[in-house]
Amino acid sequence: MLPCVCRGKEKAFSPTIAALILMILTVAVGVLTYGYVIGWLGESTDDGGMPKGDLQIEALYADADADKIKIYIRNVGNKILYIDRIYVNGVSCENITSPIDARLEPQEIKYLEISVPLHPGYFYEVKIVCSDGTMIALNVQAR
Repeated sequence: MLPCVCRGKEKAFSPTIAALILMILTVAVGVLTYGYVIGWLGESTDDGGMPKGDLQIEALYADADADKIKIYIRNVGNKILYIDRIYVNGVSCENITSPIDARLEPQEIKYLEISVPLHPGYFYEVKIVCSDGTMIALNVQAR
């Protein structure tokens, strides 16, 4: 048989130190959970809980002969949107079919037309921005 080597009564931590470590761990886990939940809630809502709109471009055509970009846009969200700006390659353009700040009801399709110099074969980025920050961008090739 092997002899037993025992040095006496030794404790790894005192009960006070163990309780203090458990409290620190509990607070740390609580802070991490709070940060995660607040971050998750912040990403799921905007504007004080109001959801942003949602746009979809139904059709986009760049007519180089007429120097016009023709757009059919749909509000696929559930709130009314107001078209604020239309950009082509980062330059603000005027909508010639209706005044800017045009109202777009949920599920409504609106026709927009922009007069801008176009060159056949070139690509143009068209971006539509609403007053609440909703936006959509798409590239189109002039034909």
